[in-house]
Amino acid sequence: MIRLGSHPTPTKYLKESASIIRLPNMYNATSLAALAAVCQTGSFEAAARRLHITQSAVSQRLAALEHEIGRAVVQRTRPVAPTAAGEVLLKLARQVELATADATEALAAAGVAGVRSDGTTRLTRCALAVNADSVATWFATVVGSIARDGSMMLDMRIEDEEVSRESLRRGAVMAAVTSQSAPAPGCVVSPLGAMEYWPVCAPQIADAVAAAPERQPLVRFDMHDSLQHRYLEMVGALHEPPAHFVPSNHDFLAAVRLGLGWSVLPSNQAREEIARGALVRFDTSRSVAVPLYWQRWRIESPILDRVTAWVICAAAGLRGRPAA
Repeated sequence: MIRLGSHPTPTKYLKESASIIRLPNMYNATSLAALAAVCQTGSFEAAARRLHITQSAVSQRLAALEHEIGRAVVQRTRPVAPTAAGEVLLKLARQVELATADATEALAAAGVAGVRSDGTTRLTRCALAVNADSVATWFATVVGSIARDGSMMLDMRIEDEEVSRESLRRGAVMAAVTSQSAPAPGCVVSPLGAMEYWPVCAPQIADAVAAAPERQPLVRFDMHDSLQHRYLEMVGALHEPPAHFVPSNHDFLAAVRLGLGWSVLPSNQAREEIARGALVRFDTSRSVAVPLYWQRWRIESPILDRVTAWVICAAAGLRGRPAA
Protein backbone atom coordinates (compact mmCIF):
# COMPACT_ATOMS: atom_id res chain seq x y z
CA MET A 1 0.00 0.00 0.00
CA ILE A 2 1.25 3.53 -0.77
CA ARG A 3 1.56 5.63 2.37
CA LEU A 4 0.81 9.34 2.51
CA GLY A 5 4.01 11.37 2.33
CA SER A 6 6.01 8.60 0.66
CA HIS A 7 7.56 9.02 -2.76
CA PRO A 8 7.76 5.65 -4.49
CA THR A 9 9.72 5.23 -7.66
CA PRO A 10 7.63 5.13 -10.88
CA THR A 11 8.21 1.38 -11.21
CA LYS A 12 7.22 0.69 -7.63
CA TYR A 13 4.14 2.94 -7.97
CA LEU A 14 2.95 1.11 -11.07
CA LYS A 15 3.36 -2.28 -9.45
CA GLU A 16 1.55 -1.22 -6.28
CA SER A 17 -1.23 0.53 -8.19
CA ALA A 18 -1.76 -2.51 -10.39
CA SER A 19 -2.17 -4.71 -7.33
CA ILE A 20 -4.82 -2.35 -5.98
CA ILE A 21 -6.91 -1.57 -9.07
CA ARG A 22 -6.58 -4.74 -11.15
CA LEU A 23 -10.04 -6.23 -11.63
CA PRO A 24 -10.49 -10.00 -11.52
CA ASN A 25 -11.40 -11.75 -14.75
CA MET A 26 -14.97 -12.37 -13.59
CA TYR A 27 -15.65 -8.68 -14.15
CA ASN A 28 -14.76 -8.96 -17.84
CA ALA A 29 -17.38 -6.90 -19.68
CA THR A 30 -17.96 -9.46 -22.44
CA SER A 31 -18.56 -12.24 -19.90
CA LEU A 32 -20.98 -10.05 -17.94
CA ALA A 33 -22.80 -9.17 -21.16
CA ALA A 34 -23.14 -12.88 -21.96
CA LEU A 35 -24.62 -13.55 -18.52
CA ALA A 36 -27.13 -10.71 -18.93
CA ALA A 37 -28.12 -11.88 -22.43
CA VAL A 38 -28.65 -15.49 -21.32
CA CYS A 39 -30.80 -14.45 -18.34
CA GLN A 40 -32.81 -11.91 -20.34
CA THR A 41 -33.54 -14.20 -23.31
CA GLY A 42 -33.81 -17.43 -21.32
CA SER A 43 -31.50 -19.54 -23.50
CA PHE A 44 -27.92 -19.78 -24.78
CA GLU A 45 -29.15 -19.87 -28.38
CA ALA A 46 -31.18 -16.67 -28.10
CA ALA A 47 -28.33 -14.96 -26.23
CA ALA A 48 -25.94 -15.86 -29.07
CA ARG A 49 -28.28 -14.28 -31.60
CA ARG A 50 -28.57 -11.11 -29.52
CA LEU A 51 -24.80 -10.80 -29.09
CA HIS A 52 -24.03 -11.82 -32.71
CA ILE A 53 -21.66 -14.58 -31.58
CA THR A 54 -21.81 -18.37 -31.58
CA GLN A 55 -23.58 -20.38 -28.92
CA SER A 56 -20.23 -21.95 -28.09
CA ALA A 57 -18.77 -18.50 -27.42
CA VAL A 58 -21.61 -17.73 -25.00
CA SER A 59 -20.94 -20.98 -23.15
CA GLN A 60 -17.21 -20.24 -22.97
CA ARG A 61 -17.80 -16.77 -21.50
CA LEU A 62 -20.12 -18.13 -18.81
CA ALA A 63 -17.69 -20.95 -18.11
CA ALA A 64 -14.99 -18.32 -17.52
CA LEU A 65 -17.22 -16.60 -14.96
CA GLU A 66 -17.95 -19.88 -13.23
CA HIS A 67 -14.28 -20.83 -13.17
CA GLU A 68 -13.33 -17.52 -11.56
CA ILE A 69 -15.87 -17.69 -8.70
CA GLY A 70 -15.86 -21.45 -8.32
CA ARG A 71 -19.59 -21.99 -8.68
CA ALA A 72 -22.37 -21.97 -11.27
CA VAL A 73 -23.85 -18.63 -12.32
CA VAL A 74 -26.92 -19.98 -14.13
CA GLN A 75 -29.29 -22.89 -13.80
CA ARG A 76 -29.42 -24.86 -17.06
CA THR A 77 -33.21 -24.92 -17.05
CA ARG A 78 -35.84 -23.80 -19.56
CA PRO A 79 -35.81 -20.86 -19.36
CA VAL A 80 -32.29 -20.36 -18.03
CA ALA A 81 -32.28 -18.65 -14.61
CA PRO A 82 -29.44 -17.15 -12.54
CA THR A 83 -28.20 -18.87 -9.41
CA ALA A 84 -27.73 -16.87 -6.20
CA ALA A 85 -24.15 -16.11 -7.25
CA GLY A 86 -25.32 -15.32 -10.76
CA GLU A 87 -27.84 -12.78 -9.46
CA VAL A 88 -25.01 -10.79 -7.87
CA LEU A 89 -23.07 -10.67 -11.13
CA LEU A 90 -26.24 -10.07 -13.14
CA LYS A 91 -26.92 -6.88 -11.18
CA LEU A 92 -23.35 -5.75 -11.90
CA ALA A 93 -23.80 -6.60 -15.58
CA ARG A 94 -26.90 -4.43 -15.84
CA GLN A 95 -25.22 -1.55 -14.04
CA VAL A 96 -22.25 -1.77 -16.42
CA GLU A 97 -24.68 -1.76 -19.36
CA LEU A 98 -26.44 1.33 -18.00
CA ALA A 99 -23.17 3.15 -17.29
CA THR A 100 -21.97 2.34 -20.81
CA ALA A 101 -25.17 3.73 -22.29
CA ASP A 102 -24.84 6.92 -20.23
CA ALA A 103 -21.24 7.34 -21.42
CA THR A 104 -22.35 6.84 -25.03
CA GLU A 105 -24.97 9.57 -24.63
CA ALA A 106 -22.37 11.91 -23.14
CA LEU A 107 -19.98 11.24 -26.02
CA ALA A 108 -22.75 11.83 -28.54
CA ALA A 109 -23.57 15.15 -26.86
CA ALA A 110 -19.90 16.06 -27.17
CA GLY A 111 -20.01 15.42 -30.91
CA VAL A 112 -18.89 11.79 -30.94
CA ALA A 113 -21.30 9.55 -32.83
CA GLY A 114 -22.94 6.99 -30.53
CA VAL A 115 -23.43 4.26 -33.11
CA ARG A 116 -22.08 0.78 -33.59
CA SER A 117 -19.85 -0.20 -36.47
CA ASP A 118 -22.89 -1.44 -38.44
CA GLY A 119 -24.37 2.05 -38.29
CA THR A 120 -27.31 1.23 -35.99
CA THR A 121 -28.04 3.18 -32.83
CA ARG A 122 -27.26 1.37 -29.58
CA LEU A 123 -30.38 1.03 -27.43
CA THR A 124 -30.31 0.73 -23.64
CA ARG A 125 -32.34 -2.07 -22.07
CA CYS A 126 -34.58 -0.44 -19.45
CA ALA A 127 -35.79 -3.12 -17.00
CA LEU A 128 -38.70 -1.94 -14.83
CA ALA A 129 -41.14 -3.69 -12.48
CA VAL A 130 -44.66 -2.24 -12.42
CA ASN A 131 -47.91 -3.53 -10.95
CA ALA A 132 -50.69 -4.44 -13.37
CA ASP A 133 -53.13 -1.76 -12.19
CA SER A 134 -50.57 0.99 -12.74
CA VAL A 135 -49.80 -0.34 -16.22
CA ALA A 136 -53.51 -0.27 -17.05
CA THR A 137 -53.92 3.33 -15.85
CA TRP A 138 -51.37 6.08 -15.19
CA PHE A 139 -48.14 4.28 -16.19
CA ALA A 140 -49.17 4.19 -19.86
CA THR A 141 -47.94 7.81 -20.09
CA VAL A 142 -44.44 6.65 -19.10
CA VAL A 143 -44.46 4.01 -21.85
CA GLY A 144 -45.35 6.76 -24.32
CA SER A 145 -42.41 8.87 -23.13
CA ILE A 146 -40.02 5.94 -23.56
CA ALA A 147 -41.37 5.41 -27.08
CA ARG A 148 -40.84 9.07 -28.02
CA ASP A 149 -37.35 9.10 -26.49
CA GLY A 150 -36.28 6.29 -28.82
CA SER A 151 -33.04 5.39 -26.98
CA MET A 152 -34.34 2.55 -24.80
CA MET A 153 -35.61 -0.99 -25.12
CA LEU A 154 -38.34 -1.44 -22.50
CA ASP A 155 -38.16 -4.66 -20.46
CA MET A 156 -41.25 -4.33 -18.26
CA ARG A 157 -42.04 -6.93 -15.60
CA ILE A 158 -45.65 -7.02 -14.42
CA GLU A 159 -45.30 -7.65 -10.70
CA ASP A 160 -47.39 -6.97 -7.63
CA GLU A 161 -46.37 -3.74 -5.91
CA GLU A 162 -45.61 -5.72 -2.73
CA VAL A 163 -43.11 -8.09 -4.37
CA SER A 164 -41.35 -5.84 -6.91
CA ARG A 165 -38.87 -4.75 -4.22
CA GLU A 166 -37.40 -8.26 -4.35
CA SER A 167 -36.68 -7.82 -8.08
CA LEU A 168 -34.78 -4.65 -7.20
CA ARG A 169 -32.80 -6.43 -4.51
CA ARG A 170 -31.82 -9.20 -6.95
CA GLY A 171 -30.89 -6.71 -9.65
CA ALA A 172 -33.51 -8.08 -12.05
CA VAL A 173 -34.77 -4.52 -12.63
CA MET A 174 -33.18 -1.08 -12.31
CA ALA A 175 -36.33 0.60 -10.98
CA ALA A 176 -39.80 -0.37 -9.77
CA VAL A 177 -43.20 0.88 -8.67
CA THR A 178 -43.60 -0.59 -5.20
CA SER A 179 -45.72 -0.23 -2.08
CA GLN A 180 -42.61 -0.43 0.11
CA SER A 181 -41.32 2.89 1.49
CA ALA A 182 -38.09 1.38 2.86
CA PRO A 183 -35.43 1.45 0.12
CA ALA A 184 -34.14 -1.82 -1.26
CA PRO A 185 -30.36 -2.24 -0.89
CA GLY A 186 -28.57 0.22 -3.16
CA CYS A 187 -31.75 2.12 -4.07
CA VAL A 188 -33.37 5.50 -3.43
CA VAL A 189 -37.12 6.11 -3.00
CA SER A 190 -39.53 8.77 -4.25
CA PRO A 191 -43.17 8.80 -3.02
CA LEU A 192 -45.70 8.79 -5.87
CA GLY A 193 -49.00 9.08 -4.04
CA ALA A 194 -51.72 6.49 -3.57
CA MET A 195 -54.01 4.47 -5.81
CA GLU A 196 -57.60 4.40 -4.62
CA TYR A 197 -59.69 1.24 -5.14
CA TRP A 198 -63.48 0.92 -4.99
CA PRO A 199 -65.39 -2.28 -4.12
CA VAL A 200 -67.51 -3.13 -7.16
CA CYS A 201 -69.52 -5.94 -8.72
CA ALA A 202 -72.00 -6.60 -11.53
CA PRO A 203 -75.51 -5.16 -10.94
CA GLN A 204 -77.16 -8.60 -10.86
CA ILE A 205 -75.22 -9.69 -7.74
CA ALA A 206 -75.01 -6.29 -6.00
CA ASP A 207 -77.66 -6.97 -3.33
CA ALA A 208 -76.13 -10.27 -2.24
CA VAL A 209 -72.59 -8.87 -2.17
CA ALA A 210 -73.59 -5.74 -0.25
CA ALA A 211 -75.38 -7.86 2.38
CA ALA A 212 -72.46 -10.26 3.01
CA PRO A 213 -69.33 -9.79 0.86
CA GLU A 214 -67.44 -12.41 2.88
CA ARG A 215 -69.94 -15.07 1.76
CA GLN A 216 -69.87 -14.21 -1.95
CA PRO A 217 -67.18 -15.25 -4.49
CA LEU A 218 -64.50 -12.67 -5.19
CA VAL A 219 -62.08 -12.22 -8.10
CA ARG A 220 -58.33 -11.96 -7.46
CA PHE A 221 -55.55 -11.25 -9.95
CA ASP A 222 -53.17 -13.84 -8.43
CA MET A 223 -51.99 -15.16 -5.07
CA HIS A 224 -50.16 -11.89 -4.33
CA ASP A 225 -53.32 -9.81 -4.81
CA SER A 226 -54.47 -8.92 -1.28
CA LEU A 227 -56.63 -5.88 -2.07
CA GLN A 228 -59.95 -7.70 -1.63
CA HIS A 229 -58.84 -9.00 1.76
CA ARG A 230 -57.92 -5.48 2.84
CA TYR A 231 -61.52 -4.49 2.17
CA LEU A 232 -62.80 -7.52 4.08
CA GLU A 233 -60.66 -6.50 7.06
CA MET A 234 -62.19 -3.00 6.91
CA VAL A 235 -65.73 -4.41 7.22
CA GLY A 236 -64.74 -6.90 9.92
CA ALA A 237 -65.48 -10.02 7.86
CA LEU A 238 -65.09 -13.28 9.75
CA HIS A 239 -65.20 -15.72 6.84
CA GLU A 240 -62.85 -16.47 3.92
CA PRO A 241 -64.87 -16.20 0.68
CA PRO A 242 -64.22 -18.46 -2.33
CA ALA A 243 -61.91 -16.82 -4.87
CA HIS A 244 -61.53 -16.93 -8.64
CA PHE A 245 -58.08 -16.13 -10.09
CA VAL A 246 -57.84 -14.19 -13.36
CA PRO A 247 -54.23 -12.98 -13.98
CA SER A 248 -54.97 -10.65 -16.89
CA ASN A 249 -56.09 -7.03 -16.65
CA HIS A 250 -58.51 -7.23 -19.58
CA ASP A 251 -59.97 -10.60 -18.59
CA PHE A 252 -60.07 -9.62 -14.91
CA LEU A 253 -62.32 -6.67 -15.65
CA ALA A 254 -64.46 -8.79 -17.96
CA ALA A 255 -64.88 -11.44 -15.25
CA VAL A 256 -66.14 -8.87 -12.74
CA ARG A 257 -68.50 -7.39 -15.35
CA LEU A 258 -69.95 -10.84 -16.03
CA GLY A 259 -70.72 -11.38 -12.36
CA LEU A 260 -68.10 -14.06 -11.67
CA GLY A 261 -67.51 -12.34 -8.35
CA TRP A 262 -66.93 -8.98 -6.67
CA SER A 263 -63.59 -7.22 -6.49
CA VAL A 264 -61.90 -3.87 -5.93
CA LEU A 265 -60.83 -1.79 -8.96
CA PRO A 266 -58.82 1.43 -9.39
CA SER A 267 -61.27 4.28 -8.84
CA ASN A 268 -60.78 5.86 -12.27
CA GLN A 269 -61.33 2.49 -13.98
CA ALA A 270 -64.32 1.71 -11.76
CA ARG A 271 -65.85 5.15 -12.35
CA GLU A 272 -65.98 4.55 -16.12
CA GLU A 273 -67.61 1.14 -15.71
CA ILE A 274 -70.17 2.50 -13.24
CA ALA A 275 -71.05 5.35 -15.62
CA ARG A 276 -71.69 2.77 -18.34
CA GLY A 277 -73.92 0.75 -16.02
CA ALA A 278 -71.62 -2.29 -16.27
CA LEU A 279 -70.66 -2.25 -12.58
CA VAL A 280 -72.05 -1.06 -9.26
CA ARG A 281 -70.11 0.32 -6.30
CA PHE A 282 -71.81 -1.79 -3.64
CA ASP A 283 -70.17 0.08 -0.72
CA THR A 284 -69.89 3.84 -1.26
CA SER A 285 -68.56 4.60 2.21
CA ARG A 286 -65.30 2.67 1.96
CA SER A 287 -62.33 2.46 -0.39
CA VAL A 288 -58.88 0.86 -0.25
CA ALA A 289 -55.87 3.12 -0.72
CA VAL A 290 -52.45 1.74 -1.67
CA PRO A 291 -49.45 4.09 -1.31
CA LEU A 292 -46.97 3.75 -4.17
CA TYR A 293 -43.25 4.55 -4.31
CA TRP A 294 -40.69 4.70 -7.08
CA GLN A 295 -37.48 2.90 -6.19
CA ARG A 296 -34.43 3.10 -8.46
CA TRP A 297 -30.77 2.21 -8.28
CA ARG A 298 -28.65 4.66 -6.31
CA ILE A 299 -26.29 5.48 -9.18
CA GLU A 300 -25.77 8.59 -11.27
CA SER A 301 -27.45 7.97 -14.60
CA PRO A 302 -29.02 10.47 -17.01
CA ILE A 303 -31.11 7.64 -18.46
CA LEU A 304 -32.56 6.67 -15.06
CA ASP A 305 -33.02 10.37 -14.28
CA ARG A 306 -35.18 10.76 -17.41
CA VAL A 307 -37.31 7.71 -16.61
CA THR A 308 -37.73 8.89 -13.01
CA ALA A 309 -38.88 12.33 -14.18
CA TRP A 310 -41.46 10.75 -16.51
CA VAL A 311 -42.77 8.49 -13.72
CA ILE A 312 -43.13 11.31 -11.19
CA CYS A 313 -44.90 13.47 -13.77
CA ALA A 314 -47.26 10.65 -14.81
CA ALA A 315 -48.12 9.89 -11.18
CA ALA A 316 -49.13 13.49 -10.44
CA GLY A 317 -52.79 12.45 -10.26
CA LEU A 318 -52.04 10.04 -7.40
CA ARG A 319 -50.66 12.69 -5.08
CA GLY A 320 -52.91 14.20 -2.47
CA ARG A 321 -54.90 11.01 -2.03
CA PRO A 322 -55.06 9.47 1.44
CA ALA A 323 -52.71 6.54 2.06
CA ALA A 324 -54.04 3.42 3.75
